[in-house]
Amino acid sequence: MKNIIDTKIYAEKAKKRLAHVKSHVDVMSDNIQNPVQHILQGSGNPRACAMSLSAHAQASAMFAWFQYHDLPALKQWCYVASKLDQLYYKMQESDPDWGRGFPQLLKPLLSNNEVLINWFANYDLAYDMKRVENHKTLDFWAYQANVALRGDWQQLIARCEKVINDPPGSSVLQKYLIDHHFYLALGRGNIAEMEEVLAQIASPKAMRGRTNDESGFTEDLISTPAVIYSKIAWLHGYQVKVDSPYVPMEWLPMEPLAQYDKHYDFLKS
Repeated sequence: MKNIIDTKIYAEKAKKRLAHVKSHVDVMSDNIQNPVQHILQGSGNPRACAMSLSAHAQASAMFAWFQYHDLPALKQWCYVASKLDQLYYKMQESDPDWGRGFPQLLKPLLSNNEVLINWFANYDLAYDMKRVENHKTLDFWAYQANVALRGDWQQLIARCEKVINDPPGSSVLQKYLIDHHFYLALGRGNIAEMEEVLAQIASPKAMRGRTNDESGFTEDLISTPAVIYSKIAWLHGYQVKVDSPYVPMEWLPMEPLAQYDKHYDFLKS
């Protein structure tokens, strides 16, 4: 399927979104010490502060790329954001925040840091493990990314066939059926089919119906699921190509930085 995108419209929306991202980076940069001190002192709400700092790091990553095309800075800031997400989870593991697992995979995958990617791929506490086995829940769909990251093809294919053969009736879940077709193609190593599905996911029509997939720092700039799926494919050696500005090709190779900086002293201990 040809992914038809009006590049002029994309550029106009991206410009407006980038202005929003920059405003967040600027405001947060001026107030960065407040959440840092709460984390260091264990005062206020350290978990919320970790998320705030992670959001700032992600915004900085998006701005570094879309303003300057600075790929190393994108990877570095995504690494910092991922370390902050990791801290967030570890702060209160007895009370996991179910449902946050899938969105957080974008940042470690873009960092290309193998240790972090493996940690998130195997962090099941981000999920309600009873619900991830029920193919008529959003949890089931979200957990597919973790199964795919681990390369458990037999389990992935079985899960895909289960949901495709008995699809959920919910209109919310039906729009995610296409994702399971990607995972099925991935499990079978079918690059052409993977690329066809990715083009559909990154199409304007599909994205209009899935705005919840994006954050305020990615909307109008990328297709988060298409980027995540493409990165997972590349991680396993399938060098898929997606003809879409919503999936920057420069992001896809799994090439880590020679060295990563944890940025905050409390992440270095």
